[in-house]
Amino acid sequence: MLGNEVPVLSEFGDLEIIDVSDLEESADSRKLTRRERAEQFRVCKRRNEAYATMLRMEGVASAAELFSQQPSRTICIVNIGYSAEGLLTVQLLEKAFSRYDGFERVVVNIVKPYSFAIFHSTSEAQSAFAELHDKPCPEFKNKLLVLEYVTPSIFAQLTKEPIPGSTESIAETLDESRGLFYIADFISEQEEQTILAYIREDEEREISTNGGSDKWHRIQERYVKHYGHSFDYQTKHVGDVAKTASQQLPLWSQAFIERMSECIPAHTLEPDMLTIQRYPPGAGISFHVDSHTAFTDTLAVLSMGTPVQMDFRKPGAHNAALVSLDLEPRSLLLLTGEARYAWEHAIRIRRTDLVDGAIRERRERWSITIRKVNKTIECNCKYPDLCDNDAETVQRLRARLEYQRD
Repeated sequence: MLGNEVPVLSEFGDLEIIDVSDLEESADSRKLTRRERAEQFRVCKRRNEAYATMLRMEGVASAAELFSQQPSRTICIVNIGYSAEGLLTVQLLEKAFSRYDGFERVVVNIVKPYSFAIFHSTSEAQSAFAELHDKPCPEFKNKLLVLEYVTPSIFAQLTKEPIPGSTESIAETLDESRGLFYIADFISEQEEQTILAYIREDEEREISTNGGSDKWHRIQERYVKHYGHSFDYQTKHVGDVAKTASQQLPLWSQAFIERMSECIPAHTLEPDMLTIQRYPPGAGISFHVDSHTAFTDTLAVLSMGTPVQMDFRKPGAHNAALVSLDLEPRSLLLLTGEARYAWEHAIRIRRTDLVDGAIRERRERWSITIRKVNKTIECNCKYPDLCDNDAETVQRLRARLEYQRD
């Protein structure tokens, strides 16, 4: 918390933000050199900007709506969040906080300029807070960390994560009745190793025939490769076919694709697009729904490597329903209907998951996403909140398609 010895800016509500315009008038500042006063001014200005950015992003008028005057086991790092460094930021935060007893994990949300450190107890969080708040942090080139306490409910609101330590049941469920099908051990361990070996062989072949380059594309902290069709991460739609590893699905995928239809015959998928994704430890993907107009009703995800927790949420206010599903290695997740169209899904950027009260460290994860391209680029679903049928980008794509037909 910021001290009372300096003036505050009223627009931040109850939060005690330093008014940099008054620094030159304080008794302490008159003892400083010009360079020291300039540095003090710069630090205070950046601190104020960090608070202002967070309040603006969360749409609140007062910091009192976000931060707690009472200590809690959850600390918000106001001025450190997701950046171009991505996983490096997570690793550095973990290094900074793991020196203190009771450290549990770091939570960083994609595109959010702030983050959180969670401890097992309030007293342990207080010890870390006392030593780190407003102090130079060597992990971040001696940048001063600006820390605040947040209550469990505010943490859940800001991160869309379950309340730390909560044993309350989830208000809504997401199951087969809503279009989510989950099959554990869909493939065997031997099949998993065989598929991963085929992926590596394809990569070696690409390198040998393409002048030393492969067909992987880096998207944030994960790596993707497309077969059949590519995906344009700018337009969020089907992309340039030239960016595929092959315009045909790999032969090694046919066996488990056929098995999918046998397991869930009511939702037979005849895919023409396959995407491999490699997630280094800690990598994730932000909340999203696969474009309604780009792909048909059913999509499937085969998981390999390390287990990971996937979160699902309905769009809307801060109290949107949240469901977490543990994706085990060799499992198949199939989304159709409401689960496909009305719920967003994400994998959090963090190096550990909290599962049944135990902390589980992530390792490398692989997934294969299987889709069928929607040739009409139209959607008539009953879930308008996440539907892109009327989006300007989609209208341009449809106009281009009509022009090509003519």
